[in-house]
Amino acid sequence: MPNSRRNEQRRKHRLTRLGFHFLFVGSFAMLGGALRGFNLLLVLAGLIVGTLIMQWRWSKRSVEAISVQRRLPTEAFAGKPFRIRYMLHNHSRLMPAWMMRVEDRIESSDRSDAATAICAAGVISAGQTVGPHCDCTVTRRGRYRLGPISLMTTFPFSLFSSRQISDDIDEFHVFPALLSLSSDYQRRLTTRPGGMSTTGRKSGPSEGDFFGLREWKTGDSPKWIHWRTTARMNEPAVRQFEQQRRFDTTVLVDGFNHSRNSLRSTPDDELATYHLERAISLAATLVIRLISSPSNRIVLAVAAQKCEAIIGTGSVAGKQRMLEILADVEPTDQPDIYEAAQQTLRLVGNTQNLIVISPRTLAFAKLADPKLIQALAPWTYRTDFRWICTSDRDLDRWVVREETEVKNQPVPKPLFGAV
Repeated sequence: MPNSRRNEQRRKHRLTRLGFHFLFVGSFAMLGGALRGFNLLLVLAGLIVGTLIMQWRWSKRSVEAISVQRRLPTEAFAGKPFRIRYMLHNHSRLMPAWMMRVEDRIESSDRSDAATAICAAGVISAGQTVGPHCDCTVTRRGRYRLGPISLMTTFPFSLFSSRQISDDIDEFHVFPALLSLSSDYQRRLTTRPGGMSTTGRKSGPSEGDFFGLREWKTGDSPKWIHWRTTARMNEPAVRQFEQQRRFDTTVLVDGFNHSRNSLRSTPDDELATYHLERAISLAATLVIRLISSPSNRIVLAVAAQKCEAIIGTGSVAGKQRMLEILADVEPTDQPDIYEAAQQTLRLVGNTQNLIVISPRTLAFAKLADPKLIQALAPWTYRTDFRWICTSDRDLDRWVVREETEVKNQPVPKPLFGAV
């Protein structure tokens, strides 16, 4: 949920560069007319000063009559454009507002990235509300802050710039970028390592969801007969059902990145960060796909600088909270997978399948973390777990890579490979 803070508004009225030119010409005309007694110069000076006063009053009144509110999107994903809408309301009863410009600062939580969202409204009639918008694209996941909002106008002569600054601060999350899963990813979820297969748990009525009719076959239950179709065709016809599968799965993200504490950025460090972001994106994609069905019970666990575990079903709030946790993942060179697994066991026990998504191989992780074997013991005993490494070709069996992604991918290396 966005976190808002609203303070008093501040207003600034300044001469533009053109306004300073006008003021100089007016002062020169007034001084010359007064010293030489030229009435035409005094008339010219009066016109210039009158224009400046009219510009100042008009622009000042315009920004004072306008109130602005920000409307954030419900979801924002890295690499995909999202829309921020601003509601501008003119409280004046008679005077319209022209050429209103909105500037909104966007800044990451660590203040490493900053930009300005800009949009404008041509005319806002008296008592009217308009909603200009700005389409933004953020390339990095994480927590961002919007604000303050600056409302500005230089109408009608661009001699004065009147600005109203509102300390309206909102915080929002940019979720990890989503990947394109392969068409058989659900089959892989129900297939154990070594070629063994297991069926998903059934949910709902035993018959499943009705989707069509077919001819009668030996062994069909009489209660499945569709009597109207049978009478029309003079042949027995039965209902056909599709059985929905229920997935009870734990997705654990290994937030390992050896370059987190390094002072210099090398190509290997950039490649490590790339594989870590792929792991987080794959976890976000699986969570969204699996949690879309209300019958599924999904647990998300994160082993990074902060270990967290959360359980969710088909609720919107649960899905949003999971995506926020993934957006806030801070990698470390020593993730505590044991603690994340223990939090998962305290939530649901070891009754769910486990998928570990990591930028390193299982063999490398076991050597780096002696407690890893103990952490995975409740699942390895039943062989109901998978270790997906995003730095080798194991990821290609789960994700469909786009052409642009293949071109921009860093040079593959055996990073964190088997030792």
